[in-house]
Amino acid sequence: MQTRTLVASAARQRGVALIIGLVILVLLALLGASAYSVATQDERIAGNARDHARAMAAAETMLRDCEYHVQTGATFDSTGTTDPGMYLAPSVAGTTWLGDQTSWANLNPRLLPNYQAINPDWLGGQPQCIAELLPAGAIPGVKPAGLPLGGVGSPQIAHVTARGYGLNSNTVVTLVSYVSWW
Repeated sequence: MQTRTLVASAARQRGVALIIGLVILVLLALLGASAYSVATQDERIAGNARDHARAMAAAETMLRDCEYHVQTGATFDSTGTTDPGMYLAPSVAGTTWLGDQTSWANLNPRLLPNYQAINPDWLGGQPQCIAELLPAGAIPGVKPAGLPLGGVGSPQIAHVTARGYGLNSNTVVTLVSYVSWW
């Protein structure tokens, strides 16, 4: 009778060891899965940061190009067709800037002239800009209302908006500046 009791006790212990081993195995699997999840999330964060940096660089390049173009003889008109992306700003108070519109589909923005040279494979879209020449007297104190633009001592001011895209075309950086010149 004693032999029977020892065999039953030994069989019970092996069953408990199996259950404990399975629980430890499940815990290790969960630990491995969470480590993998954290690693892939870090990779996505780094990729998004890289994409945003690309979009920022493209927008900055476009903004500087557009500012230079404005200051060196851009031709402004109400439709932006004479010189792409160069518009006359609306003279109605409270009107939204053209560059602030979410879609530029109906506009004719200026494109980066040397876009092919900057390797378009790492951008999701071509950088573009819109410049709007402010009407005389638009900014109180800068110039008396009603005086023509371009005279000696009267600055011209343009509102410039540039957009750059990352590799993912949903990554968009918009930069805005004001340019003045005499």
